[in-house]
Amino acid sequence: MLLKLRTKLILFIIGGALINIFLVSTLTNMSLFKEYDDYMIKEQGHRVHHLIIMIEQSYRANEGWTSSTIESIDFSPYVGDFDIRIKDSEDNVIFTEEMDNQMLRRHHDMVHRIGRNRLIGIWNRNHNHVEGEALREENYTLNEYNLGVDGKYIGTLILGHVGEFTVYEKDISFTRGINRSILYSALLSILVAFMIGIYISKKFTRPIVEMTNAANSIRLGKLDTRVNEISDTLELQQLSYSINHLSESLNEQNKLRKRLTSDISHELRTPLTILQSHIEAIIDGVWEATEDKLNICKNEVGRLIKLVEELKHLNHIDSHELQLDITPYNLSKDTNEILEGLQLKFSERKIQLNKNIEEDIYIEADKDKVKQILINILTNSLKYTPPHGQVNVLVKLENEYVNIEVEDTGIGIDEEDLPYVFERLYRSDISRNRETGGSGIGLSIVKTLVDAHGGNVSIESKKENGTLIRVILPKKITTSS
Repeated sequence: MLLKLRTKLILFIIGGALINIFLVSTLTNMSLFKEYDDYMIKEQGHRVHHLIIMIEQSYRANEGWTSSTIESIDFSPYVGDFDIRIKDSEDNVIFTEEMDNQMLRRHHDMVHRIGRNRLIGIWNRNHNHVEGEALREENYTLNEYNLGVDGKYIGTLILGHVGEFTVYEKDISFTRGINRSILYSALLSILVAFMIGIYISKKFTRPIVEMTNAANSIRLGKLDTRVNEISDTLELQQLSYSINHLSESLNEQNKLRKRLTSDISHELRTPLTILQSHIEAIIDGVWEATEDKLNICKNEVGRLIKLVEELKHLNHIDSHELQLDITPYNLSKDTNEILEGLQLKFSERKIQLNKNIEEDIYIEADKDKVKQILINILTNSLKYTPPHGQVNVLVKLENEYVNIEVEDTGIGIDEEDLPYVFERLYRSDISRNRETGGSGIGLSIVKTLVDAHGGNVSIESKKENGTLIRVILPKKITTSS
């Protein structure tokens, strides 16, 4: 249960809320009760001041420390707030009043509630068992004040109280109310955090669960699976699109793999069938083992060997990191030599070979690999361009790159086949004939070699309107010859 993302999100949100509640409660208590302490200290000063004025006025009204003066003092509302001792000018004690245990317990309670342990829930409730004398020993304060009437010293007032100020029941009720409000706010915050956690976790986990189910379906081979519910969260949207794209790619790769198997079967079956039929005819005496018949068998064996060698070469390229022999050389000159070498084959098929090659283009590249790129592209155009067609070759320098274009007026490629022409053994159906005899490996080798040089190869084609293959190679040095 705790391993689920939804549970973790809820716990994280509630945990964050608890931390915030603790911090807010602590800061609120520290700030609010600091202001409260300052206020109560000032109020204490006012009460002491009024008590002194009351004693002095009673003394004046009764013309001395008479019984009426003592009685007036005894009935004052301020007397019960303190331990009071009054001495006359001759240091004789004339009045004594002590706080009762209930008042002392209020002081003790307030000390523990707002003086020491102001955080919610850390209240000491054992003070009811503390005796009066023990209560007085805790933070007990004793102050003396001189009394005077008309500038004459009449005695001393000694006041004792617990803590920095005197506490009333209403003060304790006030602090209880504050802490109760904080407690209720904390409980409400936890409830709200829990509800928000449930909502957010559901909002996040539902698309994740669907994407997990979709990924598991793809893993089980259901490549048509798609994530239907797209979240409004950017990262989850991107993940959904990635899973859908992965599913589409795997589906296309699966179709391509099936077609590749069919192509290999086709490539191997055709020459093997011819070989079998010719050999059986010779064995049965239907045909004589003439030189022509044997040459046909030899040619089919040659086709098989060529196919195996091409597959071996492509596998070698894919299985090993290409080691490029980078040297500076004249690409323009090398391209002209390649075209001159292929001119006879183009002439035999009555295909016009046109060239537009910028002079003295020097690049740093693997000369043999670039030559193989050009030969494979040109050979491809030669195979699929009918007689009386044209093949145009363009080589020009564009900033720090060399642009190589080979455009023919051949049979073209179906639009649906264009994304796969650089896949190994992939060929459109129209190329499966004895005349062209393509193996579907040439362009795959081209792409591998171009990528190894840090370049880019692209193809544009329309059915019956020819094909344009464009190769962009980086040029590393430029030198005039």
